Amino acid sequence: MNIADIDWNEVWKDGVIFYSGQADNAAAWDGVSANMNAALDKGNYGRNVFKRIKSNPEWSVLDIGCGPGLLVIPLAKSFKRVTALDVSSEMLRYVRQNAAKNKLKNIACVNKGFEYAVIGTDVKQHDVVIASRSMGYVKDLKQFLLNMNAAAKRYAYLTWGTDNRPFDMGVYQAIGRPYGDTRTHIVIYNLLNQLGIKANIELFDCDMGVTPQNSIESALNAIKKRFKDMNMGLELTKEEEVRLIPYLEEKLTINREGAPQIAFHNSTQNIALIWWQPNIAANNKN
Repeated sequence: MNIADIDWNEVWKDGVIFYSGQADNAAAWDGVSANMNAALDKGNYGRNVFKRIKSNPEWSVLDIGCGPGLLVIPLAKSFKRVTALDVSSEMLRYVRQNAAKNKLKNIACVNKGFEYAVIGTDVKQHDVVIASRSMGYVKDLKQFLLNMNAAAKRYAYLTWGTDNRPFDMGVYQAIGRPYGDTRTHIVIYNLLNQLGIKANIELFDCDMGVTPQNSIESALNAIKKRFKDMNMGLELTKEEEVRLIPYLEEKLTINREGAPQIAFHNSTQNIALIWWQPNIAANNKN
C-alpha cells in the first residue's frame, strides 16, 4: 500500500461518524458548558499549552472552539486582540463573564462552527490561530485545517490527545458493540503532510484535572447522557445498561480520602501539540 494513496480525511471522518453519530450539536455543548466552566481552574493543561504559544502584545489571536475561555483569558493578557469562536452560545456567555471578571475588553466572540466559516468574511485573518482539542466532532478535517492555514498569518497551533481511550473501549466491549474511533494525532499530522503543510509536533504530559464519578449510578447516568446528548451513536438500550453494571463495578476504586470513584480518563494524559508557520508551509508546497 502506498501511504500517499490513503485519504486521511476519510479516516478521520470514519471516527467522527462512529463517535459522534451526527454532526456537531450546539445544544449538546450548551448543556455541558456549566460543567466545563466550573473545571477551568482544575489541572494544568491550559497552562502547559499557553506557555508553548508564541505571543506578542501587538498580535491578534483566534481561539477556535474556545469553550468557556480556558485559553482565551490568558491569551487576552498577552495579545492585543482575541477572537473567541465557538459553536455554543452558552460557552461564549461564560467567556464574556470570565472576561468581565478579569476586566478584559479585548475579546470578541463569534458564534460559529469553524469548518463552515469563510476566511476573510466570517473570520478575519489573525497572527496566531489555535484549536485546542476542538476538532472532535469536525467531519471535514481537511477543510478545518485549510481554514486554519488560511486564517493564520504567523503561526497555527492545534492540540490532540495521544492516549487510547481504554475506558471507552471497555464500555463498548461490555455492551457488545464494535469500537471504531479513528481520530488520532497521527491522522491529523498525516493529513497536514498530505496537504503540503510540514508541521512540527511536540508531546507532553498534562494533569487534566479529571473529576471521577462517585458511584456506579452516577457513572451509568453520565455514560447514558454521553450516548444521548453528544450523539455517540445510538442511545443505550436497557439490556446494554444491565451489561455495563459489572464493568462499572470492576472500575470502581477507593481514593485516598476513602471515597468511591470511577475515572473515565486518566488524570495525567499525553498531549500532542502540532504547529506550523503558514508562509513556510506554502513555500514547501510550492
